[in-house]
Amino acid sequence: MNLNQDVTSRRGRPKSEEKRRDISNAAAELFLREGYDRCSMDNIAAAAGVSKQTVYSHFANKDELFRSCITGKAELYDLRIDPSLHETLESGLRSFADGFLRLVSDPDVVKMWRLVMNEADAHPHVAQMFNETGPEDSLGSLARFIEHHADTLATNDYEGAARTFFALTADCWHSRILLGVIDRVEDDERRRHVERVIEQFRTLFSKSEA
Repeated sequence: MNLNQDVTSRRGRPKSEEKRRDISNAAAELFLREGYDRCSMDNIAAAAGVSKQTVYSHFANKDELFRSCITGKAELYDLRIDPSLHETLESGLRSFADGFLRLVSDPDVVKMWRLVMNEADAHPHVAQMFNETGPEDSLGSLARFIEHHADTLATNDYEGAARTFFALTADCWHSRILLGVIDRVEDDERRRHVERVIEQFRTLFSKSEA
């Protein structure tokens, strides 16, 4: 399974972009199977069926390649919110929350979380990269989207509002999945939870109509 599988399925990609995605997919599989430290650019090139020179023509180093794998999943689950695609605050929040819960139900994402946690002590820069490129970048996107709808809110702390929404969305679901208590958030429960979270967010941050 590819950490950022299905991202390559869109039609009309330039050949260079397709090659970049192929390399990223191959690297993702190796990172999951071998861990970050044991993967080399030589191994990644071999897994992708290209030369090491080709890998370096797309990625400056292994860190950049690792970040691309994390970014690919965030894009796949629509955690980089485009304000032009959502007329209302609720529409964007709903998309983000639904995407996040589907993301944390993805078996490859769960494996990556566990891998990074296992390697955090020995390789703290890997955990830092994962946090910056995954959760923090998604939070930044969410905060910018919330700010785009500032006129509907009773706060100007958009980052704080984003972190609150993120925490409400994750609730106990994320930790339960990481611990193996459950393996996914079921569709019906996911939809109900998303609506609860949006209502909680409105209560906390929406301007009073009185």
